[in-house]
Amino acid sequence: MRNKLLILLSVLAFSAQITVNADENLNVQNITSYSNEVSNPINYVEIDQAAYVHNLQQIRKMLGNNVKICAVMKADAYGHGINNLIDMTIKENVDYIAAIDNKEFKIMAKKIKASGKNIHLLRIAPVTETELVEAITNDYKVEEVAGSVREAQMLSDTAARLSKKLHKNIVINIHLYIETGMGRMGVRKVSDMKQIIAMPHLKLVGVMTHLAKSYQEPPVDSQSVKEQLGIFESALAELNLNQPVIRHVANSGAAAKFPWARLDMVRVGSLIYGEDLDDLQDPNHVLKPVMKSFKSKVSIIESNVPPHSPINYDALQYTRDDKPSTTATLRIGYDYGFPQYAFQESTMVLIRGQKFPVIGKSSMNMVVIDITNEDPNNKVLLGDDAVIVGKQGKEEITWDEFAKWNKMGITETVLKIGNQNTRKVISN
Repeated sequence: MRNKLLILLSVLAFSAQITVNADENLNVQNITSYSNEVSNPINYVEIDQAAYVHNLQQIRKMLGNNVKICAVMKADAYGHGINNLIDMTIKENVDYIAAIDNKEFKIMAKKIKASGKNIHLLRIAPVTETELVEAITNDYKVEEVAGSVREAQMLSDTAARLSKKLHKNIVINIHLYIETGMGRMGVRKVSDMKQIIAMPHLKLVGVMTHLAKSYQEPPVDSQSVKEQLGIFESALAELNLNQPVIRHVANSGAAAKFPWARLDMVRVGSLIYGEDLDDLQDPNHVLKPVMKSFKSKVSIIESNVPPHSPINYDALQYTRDDKPSTTATLRIGYDYGFPQYAFQESTMVLIRGQKFPVIGKSSMNMVVIDITNEDPNNKVLLGDDAVIVGKQGKEEITWDEFAKWNKMGITETVLKIGNQNTRKVISN
């Protein structure tokens, strides 16, 4: 009897093990399925690589062959994704690529080395000692900005210390930053500039400044650029350099508008991403937005919503009073860069080629759209694409419009949206 009981217990235990294993396999399958779902996100932006190449080519055509191009790819390529655009940047033979963080330079340095091309990397912000040591020991070959005597001394001292440690002479290529009116970093006294240039382990390869008002309307833009350029050139004349250096002051705004401010090189950021598409930055209207669209999906539809029904947090807006409404809710919100008070700016969204207004305060993950006036022959359905920026059918919402609704600049808006949402690379 005892033996039979032991056999029965063994069988039960084995069955339990089979059940556990089956459940584990089921869980694995569920996890795999969920993983596939999140790889197809509800909210995303579309990155057009062909538009990026087109913009670089148009800028080269605008500048001619005597002005170097420094492609600015900081902040993960202005929210477009360095990995999405670095190969094209190298292929188009830019002279410099600028960024700030070592995680960006790590990607770029590897790609440039593999290409065999002589493209330089420039950090356009003051480096910390920790970053500097990491960049040198990993041979990223980053050229650094020297914006003060103290910072330059740190560069020199760190290079001296690493020279002893690594048993080789470390020399850091620097770009002397002259303060002309931006007021965030830069050397003001010519005596300080000369002191920096004379420091050991530093080699002067560039002299630069940054323009503060080049994006403003005429005549403020040109007057300000001329004033800053005058300060810059006066300092250069006093330095009386006996070696060739790259002179660069122009950002995207100045590069597009003022040929006399281009000097030896321009640093173009927003221009290469097609964010400055007005008559001043793009007078021939040849540039294209690289972030082609910003999309979400319709996640719920409610019909016959009673008149004067409160919508979303704080009941800041109600549905119409004259008749029942139909609403569509998108699974998007300020967590994805959608403005919280979009309804106050008469923000619109495209669904099935029709423009519909946002109603109610946007929450973290949900936005309500009033689709009461939808075309009865082209009704909104669950799962429909909702275009927040971009084209759909004959209608379009531009980044300029969305930025104004968001009360932000275009570059700031694109950066925020790009870095808060999944990026999908599209092909023409």
